[in-house]
Amino acid sequence: MFQSSSAGQSLKAILGRENQRGVLGAGASEATRRLFGLSVPVRQVLEQHTLFGVYSRTMPASVANALASRLESGKGDAVHAAFRGHRRRRIPRLATTCLRSCDGCIQEDMDHQGFASWRVLHLLPSIGHCPYHGTELRDEGGISNNARRRWPLTLPGEHKSRKTNAKASTLPISDGYCAYLHLWKETFGGDLIGIAPDLWMLVMDAVVRRFGTLARACEVIEATIRQLWDVSVGQVAAALDIADGELFVNAELDQRVQASYVASRLVIVGALDHLQMSPPRRQSPPHLVPLELSQAKPFGSWLSPRTQAELRRYVMDANFPPALYRALAGDVDVYSIDASLRIDRLLVRRFATTLPGELLETMSKEQTWSNSSWLMKEMRRREVAWSRGNS
Repeated sequence: MFQSSSAGQSLKAILGRENQRGVLGAGASEATRRLFGLSVPVRQVLEQHTLFGVYSRTMPASVANALASRLESGKGDAVHAAFRGHRRRRIPRLATTCLRSCDGCIQEDMDHQGFASWRVLHLLPSIGHCPYHGTELRDEGGISNNARRRWPLTLPGEHKSRKTNAKASTLPISDGYCAYLHLWKETFGGDLIGIAPDLWMLVMDAVVRRFGTLARACEVIEATIRQLWDVSVGQVAAALDIADGELFVNAELDQRVQASYVASRLVIVGALDHLQMSPPRRQSPPHLVPLELSQAKPFGSWLSPRTQAELRRYVMDANFPPALYRALAGDVDVYSIDASLRIDRLLVRRFATTLPGELLETMSKEQTWSNSSWLMKEMRRREVAWSRGNS
C-alpha cells in the first residue's frame, strides 16, 4: 500500500516508527488515519485489530478508556502499566515475540479473499493452538538479528514456518483446553462480559455462597479443572504462564488478582460453565445456565455499607483487586497489606494519596484507627503538606 521495500519502512509508513509493531495498540491513531482515513473510529481499530481488544475486556471502564487515550497518542508502554506491579507477581508476557499462523486460517482466507491475513488472537502467548480451528500454530518471523527481532514483510504461509514453541502447546487437546480457546474468542468479541471487574467480583461472591465456603468452592473448581484438562492445576498454570501458579483458583476466589490477568479467569470460567454456573454473557447460549448474582454485600467491618461501597468503587476504578478495599477497611499498615495481598506498599501509599479527603475523614470517624495504620499516616501526611503550603 505504501510502496515500502522493507518491514521497517512499512511500519514507519503506517505507525510512524520503525521499531513499533502496534500489536498492543500503540500508534493506533496514526495507523487508523493512514489506513482508514476518517471512516473508522480509533477505538474500533484498537478493539478489533490489536490485543487491546482482549486485555481491555477485563479492565474497569475508566482504566480501559484512559489506556485507549494513551495508546492513541503512541505510548506503547501503557498496556504494561495497566498490569499494576504486584510484588512477587510478575507481569506475564502480553504478546508473542513473533507472528504466528494457522493452516486452517490461511486456507479459509484464500478461499474467501484470495490472500491470507494475520490474526490478533494468534499473538496470545498463553495459547498453542488456533482458537478458530484448533490446529497447532506455527511461528513465522521473529528471527534474531543483531539482538533485535524483526517481523517478515510477508503474509501468512508465504515462507517456511515452524511449529510454535509456546508452552501451552504441550497441553493435551482436552475438553478444558478447547473450551479455554473458545473463551478467548468470546473475550475478544466482547461477549463474555462476566469477566469485567465489577461483575467478576459478584461472580466470585456467588460461587463461594453456592458452595458454602471459599475452601469448598476452591476444591470443587480445582477438581473440575483436573477433570476437564486431564492434567494437574499446577501443570495448567505453568503451561499458560499464570502468575499465581497452582494456587490461582484460590487467589481468584479470594479476589486477590487484579482484573488485567486474563488466562486464570478464563480457565475458571470454563470450569463454571461445566458446573452449570456460567458467568454473564451478552447473550447466554441455551446450553449454559447463568449464575444468579447478588449485589455486593457489606462485610465484617465497622465502616458503614455506604462508606464500604465508596471505598470499593475507588479501589476497583484504580484497577486494584477487590481484596484491597477489604484490607483498607481494617486497622492495618501498608506492610501488612503488602504481605497479605502482594501489592507493593509503595503502590498502596500512592493510591491512598488519591482518595478524597471527605472519604478519609468519614472512615476515621466510623471506627478506631491506630497511629501506625495506613489511614492515620495518610491523614498526617496531608496535614503536614497543608501546613507547609500555608506557612
